[in-house]
Amino acid sequence: MDTKTIIAAAAIAFGVTALISQIDLRGGKSAPSVDMPGPGVAATIAATAATAATGASYAALLGDLDLRIEGLQKRANARADDWLIRAHLAGNLLGRASLSNQIDDFARVEAVLDDAFAIAVAGSGPVLVAARFNFAIHRLEAAEKYLDILDRRAVPRADDTLAARVLRAEIAVQRGQYEHAFTELTAVAAIEPASANVELALYHAKTGDPTKAEALLEAALASTEANDPRRRAWLRLQRGVLAMDRGDLQAALQHLVDADAELADWWLVQENIAEIHSRRDEHAEAVAIYEVLVSTVDLPQHMDALAALYRHKGEPEKAAELIARAAARWELQLAKFPESAMGHCLQHHLQFGTPERALELALANYATRPGGDAQVALARAYLQAGKPAEALAMADKALASPYRSARLHDVAAKAHAALGHTAAAEEQINLRLALNPRFSDNEHSH
Repeated sequence: MDTKTIIAAAAIAFGVTALISQIDLRGGKSAPSVDMPGPGVAATIAATAATAATGASYAALLGDLDLRIEGLQKRANARADDWLIRAHLAGNLLGRASLSNQIDDFARVEAVLDDAFAIAVAGSGPVLVAARFNFAIHRLEAAEKYLDILDRRAVPRADDTLAARVLRAEIAVQRGQYEHAFTELTAVAAIEPASANVELALYHAKTGDPTKAEALLEAALASTEANDPRRRAWLRLQRGVLAMDRGDLQAALQHLVDADAELADWWLVQENIAEIHSRRDEHAEAVAIYEVLVSTVDLPQHMDALAALYRHKGEPEKAAELIARAAARWELQLAKFPESAMGHCLQHHLQFGTPERALELALANYATRPGGDAQVALARAYLQAGKPAEALAMADKALASPYRSARLHDVAAKAHAALGHTAAAEEQINLRLALNPRFSDNEHSH
């Protein structure tokens, strides 16, 4: 896992790591905010005790969302010609989908948005929610289409305009347009720091300045209200991922324990705790967490991670069963939301599939969002397919941009080594170690 301060969940995968500040309405009156993060087992007794004191948990948050969604759905059913109710419904469904990362939740968002736009007159409708949804599933051109509609409005609200600028900057990051993204995020942060500082932090995390990223995340956390456990947990999670990417596993674990104390048993926090255990060779602890996640959350990335651990433990039969289950699930997601799933399915095939299929997915992923993450993934696929020259060309393209990660230097080192460039390979290894002295190519990436 390299710099999942992305947007994880992707990662969502799906991890949607953005914020919907408000639902765009017809009359100019602001709707209630819909918070989104840009993915169990309690980490420690201390974290469990702290969580019990606050009462916030992943299950409780989902339950609250479900009650709200149920009420909005009933209102929508009773008002067949009201797109505004469907705008609120879609926003809450998107909040649930970004929390759960379940394909059915994203499909429901899409269906409600389709209904809303079928009712709304041209140029109206839940445009900003639709842009957020399409960005979440990596349909970047579709997201821009909705942002263009917003730009054409005669009197757009200031908050909507700022949100659109931030989202355009996030799209630019996904496309590797880092200078443009930085310019826009800096400009928005100067106007309204709360609107862009988190995204600016994630930009710095991707471009090799973790100190700035950490400072911005810390400031964002300090300004987040105690009654917003989801956002607080997500910010602490990002600090944990940032520390993990620097090789400081002890600090990373503490941040994740703190995240669990804010919002108990969120699978996205738990999977990162499990990853730390795996990196520290605490495989029994990692297996225990992933087994719970596979049985309760049922996401294919957890099946992949657990399969890798079973292989390491010498239990190939258990691993094979999980690999087959995960492969089927990834193919289902590819069929429904291909842009969103291809990058994660690629990681599955790099670990367990054929070089040919991995390269096919890597090329498609790069065509969809050709930023640094996709460039590194494609370089890895080229290497695995026995094409070190192509791998080096792609790594060099990433190195020519502001994007930086330990995995980028690692794949560049491997490509140089395969081509007999000993000095260049050693240089890239040193750069990798400078970013993350504990980097291991055996880390599960999703």
